[in-house]
Amino acid sequence: MNNSTALSQFAVNLKYEDIPAEVTEMAKKMAIQTIGAALASKEMDFTQSVLDFSKKYSTGPSDATLMLDGGKTSLLGAVFANSIIADNIDWEDCSWTGHPSAGLIPAALALAESRGKSGKDFLTAIVAGFEVYQRIAMVIQPPRGFKSNIGWGLTSWQIFASCAPAAKMMDLTAEQYEQALGIAGVLMAVPNSLVHYTMSNVYHYQHGFCAQDGVLSAMLAEHGVDGMNGAFDGPNGFGEHHLVSAQETAWYQKELGSRWLIMETLLKHWPTNMWVQASLDIMDAFMKEDGVTAADIEEIIVDPPTERRMTLRPEGYDKIIEAQYSIPYCIAALLLDPTPGPQWYTAERMHDPELLALASKVKPGPSAEQDLQESFNTFQDGDFVSKTITVKCRDGRVLSRSLYYPKGHPKNQLTMEEVCERFRVQTRNALSPEKAEAVLNTLMNIENLEDMTAVGEILY
Repeated sequence: MNNSTALSQFAVNLKYEDIPAEVTEMAKKMAIQTIGAALASKEMDFTQSVLDFSKKYSTGPSDATLMLDGGKTSLLGAVFANSIIADNIDWEDCSWTGHPSAGLIPAALALAESRGKSGKDFLTAIVAGFEVYQRIAMVIQPPRGFKSNIGWGLTSWQIFASCAPAAKMMDLTAEQYEQALGIAGVLMAVPNSLVHYTMSNVYHYQHGFCAQDGVLSAMLAEHGVDGMNGAFDGPNGFGEHHLVSAQETAWYQKELGSRWLIMETLLKHWPTNMWVQASLDIMDAFMKEDGVTAADIEEIIVDPPTERRMTLRPEGYDKIIEAQYSIPYCIAALLLDPTPGPQWYTAERMHDPELLALASKVKPGPSAEQDLQESFNTFQDGDFVSKTITVKCRDGRVLSRSLYYPKGHPKNQLTMEEVCERFRVQTRNALSPEKAEAVLNTLMNIENLEDMTAVGEILY
């Protein structure tokens, strides 16, 4: 069976009953985490800007709910806005290939709401969508040794993270599903690195573009647009033209249906970049188990340092992404405010003299800098780059801790109880405690919902 047909038939034929219980639970965790990440961004100015833009320019039928707003907009408008918001605070998932849940979960939610699908349909679409997405993305990953600073397409191939679950939720035939994937391959954006140098919020908008266009691909296939069968096969196949030196075509069908790649995804413990997570876990342990406070700090040594993650701005940070990517900044933010959230990234906080002075005490260790692309390769291989932090205290104490697997890594995964507790933290400024518990109850038991038409009520 060729690759295009195999992926399509797998997704179309997958039934809720076929999915192992632990995989279904991971789909629930991903949904809870992603919705929580979106709701956590309520007080961020950029989130309101996204909602304002969407309400101004997304017109049409009231198909689906805007997160945090509660208003209804078109299906594509809701997917666009909600996917941007889901990535805004950088608190969702991280796979080897990016943040698929930022597109996958909003797309599946919007289709479930607009078409009255069941909770089992929703969970099945998440699993099918992730498995299809991740395999396509792995085919076109740059070769090992590639320098990510010239353009890594995490916001390019992510179009399949929304197309794949949307096509499943639309009950497309295998032939239509194959067409949808082919159309998404045509609509996929060319990778570029510009936003990673400018640190612009356009980066978050890219997630919205991908999600919207992925769902649009499925809608076009449903409408009858054809001619895109076999897009992942033959000399003119998708990967042959993706500007990488060699595609890994074996990934299309690699252990499809037996190895569940969703289980190999990291759920972020903190609202920061992937490669800041371990440092915050270590500092959190110093604070909780050794009683370390900001007042104790003489110096903090992070070893080995990570490429482009030790940025220090003595004058302050002007862009949220820049702060989220900075280990010194995030360590200082945690020491001064142990409860993570959007308050870490207000303009006032990012220019707070006390925080910046504390961040200046965070220094790189003597080891060679960890290369970002090599770090992702290590993650793909099932491992993780270790981190050691040494804290020198003013009272003379020297404390040291090391960590191989940050909380949320597949080998140190968040339990369902921990995911729910993190959701409560994420939503404390967006939902009342009673509403948060009601939302958790709905998501924890979503397989019992026969009709998700009213699911938008949990999104604000």
